[in-house]
Amino acid sequence: MIQNYVKRVNKEIYDTNNKPFLLKGVGIGGWLLFEGYMFKSFGNIDRPSKFKDLVINSTNKEYYEYFLNQWYDTFITEDDVILVKKEGFNSIRVAIDYQFLFIPSESNAKLEHIEKNFERLDHFISLCEKHGVYVILDMHAAPGGQTGTNIDNSANDRPELFENEVFQNQLCFIWEYIANRYKHETIVAAYDLLNEPLPNWNNKFNHLLMPLYKRIIKHIRKVDTNHMITLEGLHWSTDWTCFTELPDENILLQFHKYWSNPDIESIKEYLSIRDRLNVPIFMGEGGENNLKWYYTVFKLYQQMNISYNFWTYKKMDNHNSVVSFKKPECWDSFLCGKLSESESIIVLEQLLNNFEYEKSKVNYEVINHILQKNNLIIPAYGFDFLGQGTSCFSKGSVLSSFRKNDNIMITNLQNEVIIPDFKQYGGEDYTTETQLVVNLKKGEWVIYSFSLDMDIKQIKVDLTPQSLSKLLYINNTLIKENQFYDLNHMKESIYELKILTIEDVEIQDISINA
Repeated sequence: MIQNYVKRVNKEIYDTNNKPFLLKGVGIGGWLLFEGYMFKSFGNIDRPSKFKDLVINSTNKEYYEYFLNQWYDTFITEDDVILVKKEGFNSIRVAIDYQFLFIPSESNAKLEHIEKNFERLDHFISLCEKHGVYVILDMHAAPGGQTGTNIDNSANDRPELFENEVFQNQLCFIWEYIANRYKHETIVAAYDLLNEPLPNWNNKFNHLLMPLYKRIIKHIRKVDTNHMITLEGLHWSTDWTCFTELPDENILLQFHKYWSNPDIESIKEYLSIRDRLNVPIFMGEGGENNLKWYYTVFKLYQQMNISYNFWTYKKMDNHNSVVSFKKPECWDSFLCGKLSESESIIVLEQLLNNFEYEKSKVNYEVINHILQKNNLIIPAYGFDFLGQGTSCFSKGSVLSSFRKNDNIMITNLQNEVIIPDFKQYGGEDYTTETQLVVNLKKGEWVIYSFSLDMDIKQIKVDLTPQSLSKLLYINNTLIKENQFYDLNHMKESIYELKILTIEDVEIQDISINA
């Protein structure tokens, strides 16, 4: 039987049914690689090695081994995969510390693998296959570290992967081993070779990245000629100057995007390289912001035919990830090393207990805004991205705070053109100083698209501020503001809310109540 793999076809990704599609997924951080901020640890305990030392020093080595195994088995389970699929995502990017799978060495090119942890990864991949969710294997922490920061578990805060050829040889061995193990797993969509290599302050090593990518690809292709490979750019995967040609036919180029203007201008570099190299592109990490930004930026990717992955799926005590778990009592004291062994064990047991899916909270409003569906608060600036005459209509050129090519006037509440602030790290709403509004002249219009689950029968649309100076249409049917509208006769995959002005009007937020 011929196996079909996810693959590149020119600028498209094709699924295992040989149909073009977009990867729409979530990234799982914190599971196989501890990142402090996900656990409200903003100080010294910021990476796996330091968290390990804290747990051992606060308890003992035997307890640490038990705790780590419980962590791996409870942080992510089949319930999470089911949720991802049910809500409309189709893929999961798994952040991996190579030390989860291999025993480190300072000198050996070939590393000893950790079979019990590979079996954990095998099991997770099998769950994803069972529920039809693609997997992207992400080397988040490579031997020696590729960034020189906490996110790659760097021992000395240097990108020693690029300083030491032994570590490069190890990474080639690791990827050949992984590819050989998973070469028949068609649910694995791509191998993500290196997460966010070489921030700018380590740019003296930039010239080494593409040669290393080519070496790794050569090792993978010795054992696996089928799987797609995704390559990340420099400086947190934002700088694509390294991509002048494709080192393999089955390539997906990846960028990351946080706290940026959600507009076409902010991704022009990536769109240009997509066209020049005739290759599909992937926004592999973006998130850590508020709901209105999520609605707008993920719609931008979808309408620009860019695959995307939300970061991160699960964090402690928050409202802007997909899933949140409670912070244990005395957690801050534990992080500071102030508790006795027995007290520390109580805190850590509580953490494991809080991980459990049944005890976690699903933030459905986050899901809705990423996927632009059901109940939404849409920012005025989040109108569609398909251009004049399709997503919007204006009567002439205007100054705007951003989305300047759309010729729709976006200002602050005082009607001033400003430099917008999209750095709402904790998911907080905009302030009166950062709130953006759309100012439309008589006869101008904008469109906001969204989707609805099939069981939804009615919706109501409210605008801020309310006024009689506009007409509202859903899929070209006139509706009234602040009244429930019956959808029984209209079951569409995409709904378009059109706001047409009959006088000059200001639009702030649009509320979709399903």
